[in-house]
Amino acid sequence: MDYLADALLFVRGDQSIRITRTSTGMRLLTYGPADAKDTHDFTSAASLEEFLQSYQQRLTNEGWVLAIVSERRQSEQEVPPEHERRVRERRAKAQDR
Repeated sequence: MDYLADALLFVRGDQSIRITRTSTGMRLLTYGPADAKDTHDFTSAASLEEFLQSYQQRLTNEGWVLAIVSERRQSEQEVPPEHERRVRERRAKAQDR
């Protein structure tokens, strides 16, 4: 089982895209928007970083906003990004009370 070394969450409206890097440092997993999922394997950490920077820039250019950067350890079988969106909405409602 791979463990996630870190994750980025981009949001745009009510959609989200989560990008996670596995602990091996050679694989990125992307979730979202909606049910979209993809795996990107790299032969070097440098090529992963180059891709990640380019991908983040593209998302920013398309109106996505980096909302969360976190380091955590969870399995690849994580909840989809839409679940994270619902959790954020519940937290926001709870803070408004």
